[in-house]
Amino acid sequence: MRLLATFLSLLLSAGAASTGEVRAIETPAPVQRIEVAGDAAFLKTVAGSVFRLKACPDRLICLDPAAAMPERAKPPAGGLPDGSTATATSGDIVRAWYTRPTGRYGHGVLGDATEAGGLKVETQSGEELEFVLPDTHVFEDLTPRIADIDGDGTNEVVTIRSSLIRGAAVAVYGLRDGALRQLDVAPEIGRSSRWLNIAGIAKYWGSDAPLIVWVETPHIRGTLRMARFRDGRLEVLPDETRGFSNHVIGSRELGLSATGDLDGDNIEDLVLPTADRRGMVVLTARGSDIIPLPGAVAHRIVIVSDIVVSATENGNLLAIVPEPDR
Repeated sequence: MRLLATFLSLLLSAGAASTGEVRAIETPAPVQRIEVAGDAAFLKTVAGSVFRLKACPDRLICLDPAAAMPERAKPPAGGLPDGSTATATSGDIVRAWYTRPTGRYGHGVLGDATEAGGLKVETQSGEELEFVLPDTHVFEDLTPRIADIDGDGTNEVVTIRSSLIRGAAVAVYGLRDGALRQLDVAPEIGRSSRWLNIAGIAKYWGSDAPLIVWVETPHIRGTLRMARFRDGRLEVLPDETRGFSNHVIGSRELGLSATGDLDGDNIEDLVLPTADRRGMVVLTARGSDIIPLPGAVAHRIVIVSDIVVSATENGNLLAIVPEPDR
C-alpha cells in the first residue's frame, strides 16, 4: 500500500504548475444545489431549473433538462429533521438514520443547534434496532454511511460522534448478538467545538482493505486522516497531511469530496478541496495534483465520466479534468 508515497507526492508537488484543466460551464442561472441519484448527477439553479449533468466532447459537461431534482431519502418519524437515510442493497443492515434530535451540544457547525442522540438501523429482515448515546455525546452528522469495512460480508455503520467536551471522532457501529452496538471509536480531536467531516470510504491508493478517510477541523487548516477497521478495531494510520477542507462552516452540504477511478487503473481515487477551497486536490495511486480554481467551491463534488464537477460560492459551475500522473 503506497499511502505515504501518495501524500509525499502531494507535498512535493504543491508548488508545481497543475496540468489539469478547469472550464466554467454556462448555466441559465447560478447553481443552487448539486445532487446524485444512483449513477446520475443533477443540478438545480436558483431559478428552479433542473438539469442532469452529462459528459459531452465539445463542452466537457452538458446540461440535459430534467423533470425534477432527486431528493435524499428522509428518515422515518422521530429521525433527525434535516437528516437523510442511508441505504444498502446487500448485507445485514440495509437502512440507517439518526434519531432523537437534541440541542444539548449547541456547536452549530452544520447551521443549527440540533444534533442527533441516537442511531437506528433496519436489518434485511425488517427489524429496527437503535443505539442511544449518553447525554455526554451527540451524532454531529446528517447521514450515516453503510459499508462492509472489514470484508466479512456484514455491514458496519460509520458515523461522526461528538463529545460535548472533547469534540468529534469517527465511530463505527454494527450488529452483535441481535443488538446494534458501538464497535469502536477513533481518538477524539481533544476539545469541544472541534469537528471532522468524512471524505470517503473505499480501497484507496492500492489498499487491500477499505479506508475511512476524513478531514479533521476542515475550517481550521484541515488535516487529512485515515483509518482501517480490522479485527473489530479502528486502526488510525500515521499518514496525515494538512491543508484540506470538505465543508463550508454552517452548511448542511457534507459532500465536498468525491470517490472514483479517474485514471483508469481500477483503483479508487479521492478528490477534495484545499483548505481555502480554491484548489481541487486529486489523490491517486499514481500521484497527485492540486488544480487552481477561479473561486471557492461550496457545492457537492461529483464525478461525471472522469470529469470532476462542482460549483463555487456564487453558483458558477466548474468542470475539472485532472491529470494526476504527471
